[in-house]
Amino acid sequence: MNINFYYRNKKAGFSIGAVFDTIVEEIKKNNHVIRTFLPYPNASIPAIFKNGKYAKNKEIDNYINHITGDVHYLLWFLNGRKTIVTVHDIMYYHYLKGIKKKIWKLLYIIPLKKAAHVTFISNFAYKQVSEVINLDAKKTHIIPNPVDSSFIYSPKEFNVKKPIILHIGTLERKNLERTIEALDGINCHLRIIGELKEQTKDLLKKHQIEYSNGINLTHEEIVTEYRNADIINFPSLFEGFGMPIIEGQATGRIIITSNLSPMKEVAGNGAILVDPYSVKDIKNAYLSVIQNKNIRENLIHEGLKNIENYKIEKIAQQYTDLYKKLYENID
Repeated sequence: MNINFYYRNKKAGFSIGAVFDTIVEEIKKNNHVIRTFLPYPNASIPAIFKNGKYAKNKEIDNYINHITGDVHYLLWFLNGRKTIVTVHDIMYYHYLKGIKKKIWKLLYIIPLKKAAHVTFISNFAYKQVSEVINLDAKKTHIIPNPVDSSFIYSPKEFNVKKPIILHIGTLERKNLERTIEALDGINCHLRIIGELKEQTKDLLKKHQIEYSNGINLTHEEIVTEYRNADIINFPSLFEGFGMPIIEGQATGRIIITSNLSPMKEVAGNGAILVDPYSVKDIKNAYLSVIQNKNIRENLIHEGLKNIENYKIEKIAQQYTDLYKKLYENID
C-alpha cells in the first residue's frame, strides 16, 4: 500500500510529529510511505490557504492521504474519500468566542465530515468533537498513541530518602504550582522540564523545594530523564492523551496522574490517580508511594502490563487495517 503522511510544519511543534514518526517507521516496513511537511507553521488565513494548495499539489494518485493531526483544514483541499485524519484534541476551540470560534469550527471541526475515516487518540478526544458535530459512527475509530520503543524497562532502586520527581511541561494545565505546594515538607528533588516563569521560581523558593530545570532537551535526553527519575508526576488538568504516563510505565517508574479523562483511562491500573485540583490529594499520593514499597511494586507491575496496549506493533496494525479498507476503494 502507498500512504502519504501530511505533517504540520516542524516549527509548529514537535510532539505530533514525534508520535507519528514512530508509527510511520513501523508501517513503512511493509508499505511505501512518504512524508509531506507543510511549508507554513502559523495558522493565519493566508498560511492556511497556502498550506492547503501545497498539500493538494503533493497529493498522489493511488496513495492514501493521512493527516497526522492539527491541520484538519487540509480536508477542504484534499480528496476526502481517500483521506484519513487523526484528531488529538480540540481544546483550543473551547477557549474561543464569537467569530473566531465560528471560523475555527469551520476550519478544524466541520471538515472532519469530509474524511473517509477519522481516528481519535482517546475517547476523550472523540467526545470533544461529538459534542460539536455528528460524525458517522462507521468512520470513527479510537486508536491511541503508541509508546516509543526507546522507552524500555530500566530497573532502578527507589530513592526513599530523596526521590527524584520528574515533571514534564510548564504550561498552566500541567499543574506545576499545585505540585510545588504539595511537595512542601517532603524531602525530594523536583526535576522540571520546560521554561520556568519567575513567579514559579519564587514559589519553589517559598516552599523550599530542591529542584533543577532542563529545557530544549533531545529525545535521547528525555529518555534519560525518565530513567533517572523515581516518580513521574503528571497531575494535568486536561490533555488529549498524556504521553508521559505510558512513557513512564514503559520505563518502570511510579506514575502519579489525574483522575480525569483521558489520563485515568490511559493509565489503567498502573498509576495513583489524584484530584488534580487538590493539593492535599497530590501530597498524599507522594507520601503513599514513598512510604510503601508494596504500593510501588504493584504500580510498576501494573504499569508494565498496561503498556502492552500501546506497543507500536499493535498501534501500527490498527492503522494498517484501516488503510486496507480504504485502499480497496481508491479510484
